[in-house]
Amino acid sequence: MTNAKERSNRMKTLFGNVDSAELAKQISAGPAAKVGSGAVKSMDRAFVAVEEENDRLREQLSGSEAIVEIDSAHVVPSFVRDRLDIEGDPLFQGFVEGIRESGQRLPILVRPSPDKQGYFQVAYGHRRLRACQILERPVKAIIRELTDDELVVAQGIENTERANLSFIEQALFAATLKSRGFRRETIAAALGRADGKLTYISMLIGIAEQFPAELIARIGAAPSIGRPKWEKLAAHFKDGRAPAAAQLIIDQVTSTRTWVASPSDQRFAALMNALEHKAASGDRGEEIEIGGGAVITAKSSRSSTLITIPESKMPGLSAWLIEKLPALVDEYRQQNGETPMR
Repeated sequence: MTNAKERSNRMKTLFGNVDSAELAKQISAGPAAKVGSGAVKSMDRAFVAVEEENDRLREQLSGSEAIVEIDSAHVVPSFVRDRLDIEGDPLFQGFVEGIRESGQRLPILVRPSPDKQGYFQVAYGHRRLRACQILERPVKAIIRELTDDELVVAQGIENTERANLSFIEQALFAATLKSRGFRRETIAAALGRADGKLTYISMLIGIAEQFPAELIARIGAAPSIGRPKWEKLAAHFKDGRAPAAAQLIIDQVTSTRTWVASPSDQRFAALMNALEHKAASGDRGEEIEIGGGAVITAKSSRSSTLITIPESKMPGLSAWLIEKLPALVDEYRQQNGETPMR
C-alpha cells in the first residue's frame, strides 16, 4: 500500500515531459476538493489497481509517445458511461474557464475509434475533452492502441485520481460493464478495487440492476447519497421495474418543474419521500373516482395489485371487466411488443 508521500512522488513523475509550473497551474485551475480519510483509502486502492497502467503512461509522457493536437469534434466519449452529467456539475463551468484562460496543460488519452474512421475514442480526460469542445479548440492527446479492457482500466485512473464517482455512478458503471461482458476483475480494476473484494462489485451491480437505468439518469449523480439510502430506495423496485402504483408516484414527482430545477441530491430526496409516504399510507390504496359517487380502490404491493369495485354504486361493472380482461391483456401485450395470448 502506498503512503501519501509516495503518491505525491508518483504524480510528480507521471507527467515527465510536462513543465512542473504549468502542471501546477493546470491543477490549480480546477476546483479544490476536500479529501477525507475514506477518499484517501480509495486512492490507495486505486494506485495499486492501476500501477501497471501508470507505468505505461509515464513511459508515454517521457517521450515514447508524442502529445498531439486533435480536432476535439473528432473525439467521441468512451463506449461506457461513468459520469452521469459532466456539465451539470456546478464546478464544471469554473473548470472550463480555467482552460479558457490558461489552456490545456495535461493531455487526454485516446485510441483510434474502432467503428468511425478518422475519429478517436477517449479513455480518460472526459472533462478536459468536453471543455475543449465547448471552447471549440483542439484537444491535446496521446494516441494509443487499446483493447476494450485496457480502455476501461485507464478510464478508472481519471475516476480515482481526480473527482471520485458517486455511489450510484460506480454502480451504474459496474452494471454497464457487466452487461457488455467484462469480467468482474476488470470491473474492479476500473473502479480502483484491486483488493480482491469482488463482493463489493457484485453489490454495486445488484443495486444498479434494481432500478430502471433511465430513472437513475433522471435522478443524477446524487454525490452525497450513499449505499444505505440507495438500498432503501431499491426496496420499492424489483428486477429493474416499479409496481404500477409506485410508477405513478415516480411519474408525478419527476414531471414537476421543481424536480427539473433541483440538484440531484434533492431529486433523490423528493422521490424517496414520495415513495415512503405512499408506503406509509398504503392501507388506503389508490382511489380512482369514476363518477356517480363511485370510487375504485387499487392497492399495490411488490407482487400484486388488488382492485376493489363498489358493486352497489356500479352494478355489473365487475362482470363486464372480467369479460373484457382477456382482450385488455392482449392489447397490453401488443403495446409492449409481446405476442398476444390468442
